Amino acid sequence: MKTKAINQQQGFTLIELIIVVVLLGIVGAMGAGFISEAFKGFFAADIRMEMYEEGKSALVRMEREIHIALPNAVDVSTTTLSGDTISFGIIDETAMAKSGVFGQYEEEHPTGGTFITDRSAALETGLVSIYNTGWDVFVDGSRIYNISSTNGKKMDFAPEIIGSATPYGRYYAIHPEAVRFIVENGVLNRKTTAVSTGGITLANFNNPQNMARNVTQITGLDFFTYTPGTSTRNSVVTINFAISRNGETVTFHKEVQIRNVP
Repeated sequence: MKTKAINQQQGFTLIELIIVVVLLGIVGAMGAGFISEAFKGFFAADIRMEMYEEGKSALVRMEREIHIALPNAVDVSTTTLSGDTISFGIIDETAMAKSGVFGQYEEEHPTGGTFITDRSAALETGLVSIYNTGWDVFVDGSRIYNISSTNGKKMDFAPEIIGSATPYGRYYAIHPEAVRFIVENGVLNRKTTAVSTGGITLANFNNPQNMARNVTQITGLDFFTYTPGTSTRNSVVTINFAISRNGETVTFHKEVQIRNVP
């Protein structure tokens, strides 16, 4: 008896195809959700890192300059028009290191004189601060003197006369520009103005340099606070700010000490 082979072709039924399509759709939707969340997390992390680097750079710049502020030559103010600001004079440590000066003069009472003699060397040129007692004194330039000539360790300030002697015998070379950090319309700017001598008040701070964008205030904290020094501790400037962008926020905090011996 002969048997005849019959070729049978088996395939998916319509119901099976529909089930497969539905299952693939479900798996695809789940995978897309996971991928979407992963991309969102990556995007958020990238934004936070960008804000962190921007804020860190601004914070390091502010810390470096505030740390070498002239004793007592610091002013913190808050206004509705210009935002929170900190203004200060800067010690020119580069000039002092280059000249090899000690930063302390030999005369016990130089009041009324036109010169001081350093204990090691003399500044070559530039501005000198002697006994700055406050921001108002720094602003009017009454304790800032311009070196007219040097001789050995002696620095002449003629025709300027030294107003008051410091009990610590200290003096500082001053950078020719004072600095202001100010938050304006969500932007942290650095501005400068020329330092004056002999009763000429500081002019307006100009030449803004953008340091950080989308800057916001941390709830309950000022951008800048200043705590004057005492006989047992240095002055302290506290910096608090946040950067907010695309629903992400990074906060920054720093306390900077300033020498307090004028």
